[in-house]
Order: sequence, then structure tokens, then C-alpha cells
Amino acid sequence: MSALEKINLFFSVFLDGLKSLKKPVLWLPFLFYALIQFLLLLALVYFYAPLLSTVFIPLIKGLVGDFALHYPGYFLFLPKIFSRGNLLLGGILGIIFISWATYLFFSYFLPDRKAKLGEGLKVAFSKYFLLLGVWLVETLVLLGWFFLISRIGKGLLTGGFKRELAFEILSLGLGIVFYGFFAYAFAAIVISGKNVLSGLGSSVSIYKRNFFSTYFFVLIPNLLTFPFTLLNHRAAFLISKFNPEVIFLILILEIGVSMIGNYILISTLTRFYLYDQGLD
Repeated sequence: MSALEKINLFFSVFLDGLKSLKKPVLWLPFLFYALIQFLLLLALVYFYAPLLSTVFIPLIKGLVGDFALHYPGYFLFLPKIFSRGNLLLGGILGIIFISWATYLFFSYFLPDRKAKLGEGLKVAFSKYFLLLGVWLVETLVLLGWFFLISRIGKGLLTGGFKRELAFEILSLGLGIVFYGFFAYAFAAIVISGKNVLSGLGSSVSIYKRNFFSTYFFVLIPNLLTFPFTLLNHRAAFLISKFNPEVIFLILILEIGVSMIGNYILISTLTRFYLYDQGLD
């Protein structure tokens, strides 16, 4: 396939993903997951409530220390605390909603275009432990990468805004390179019934053949949430200029934008997987 044909294919797949936005039923997995994220955020903000304190106070102290238990210091660390909680939530529940969405897009992109809600949810639960295995490998690789680059770029993080911005762009750009190896693993397991190893192998194979298409399928949704990464890292500045509660509002907005970004990501990756495997 020539470079021009690959570019045309990229735009064709991406537009197919955008066209599916008008199908309300396809939003359900993303809406449900965003609601759960919002409830988690609320629980973290009201961690001192009687039913929550016994769980969240020890966790918060363990993550960031006693200082985070007091106002307004708590809001300074809220992005970090929510990020850690969201990571755990992704492994427990997120993989169910991603696999459910993958199956819905699979059924939608077939000629009859019927999104099968119940069947998709059944498949998602039946593949849970396989998907959990993929998620664990992916998470360990990405966490290892971000830990490494944070150590390398430690000086940049304490510099001016331009240096911080350059570091975050580099971190995002190179992080997507690693994520690409796992981009099609869920689709391979949910749609083609592969196991963890063969699913990862298929994903790597597709990625190697379609590096640039995959890279931009992942990059574009991440650009939607990139501004929130910068804002969360400048929580101290925002708190000094506004009320501490502005951090809570930013995180709510981030949940909504992430929902849209995840929709675009899963729809385009699923559509491209179907094309690559000759299933469309």
C-alpha cells in the first residue's frame, strides 16, 4: 500500500469513527464509565464523610501524607489522588466498558449496523480476565516508561512553564509510541476471540504495519485531554489565583472531555482493526 493510500485509509477510518458519534446507543459504555468516575471524584472530595472516611483517609495519608487531609491543601493534591484512583478504577471496571464499547462498534460497523447491547456486555464479562491480563501488561509497561522519563526530566519539571510544556509534549509523544503496541489487543480478544498472548501479538503486528495511522489514532484523542495534564500540574498556581474548588471543576470537565476522547479512540481503533483483518 502506497503512502497516499495509507493516508486516505486513515481519514476514511477516522471519519467513520466520527460519523458514529450520532448513534446514541454507542455512547452508553462511555456515559456509564464517566458517571462512575464522577462518583469516585465526589467520594474523594467528601472523603471525610462517615461512610467514606474509614476507607479514604488511610489511602490519602498513604499517598500524599497528612497535609492532604486539610483544606485547602487537599485540593492541591486532588489531581494526583484522583489519577491514582482512576488508574485502579480502569483495571477493575474500565476494561469492561472498553470491551463493551469495542463490541458495540464491531457490530455497528458491520453491514447491518445493529449495535447489540446485551450481547456486547455478555462478551465483555466473559473476556474479563483475558482483558485484565492485557491491562496489567500495558499498565506496567506504561508506568515503567513514565517513571523513567520523570526521573530523566526531573529538572525540567522544576523549570519554567516552557520547559514543563516541552517535557509534557515529549512524554506524551513517546508514551504513545509504547501504547501503540497494545492498541488493538482488546479488539483482537473481544472480536476475534484470541487469548492474551495471541491478542498482544496481533496488536504488535498491526502496529508495525501501520505505525503512523495507529500513532495518530491515539494522538488525536490524547490532544483533547492534554491541556488538563498541564492544568493539573499547575494546581498550586490555580489555587493561588482562584478558589481551591476550581481544581474540582477542572477534574469534572476533564472527565467529560476524556469521555469524548475515549469514544473517538475506541471507535477508530475498532474500525481500523476490522479493516486490517478483513472483517468489514
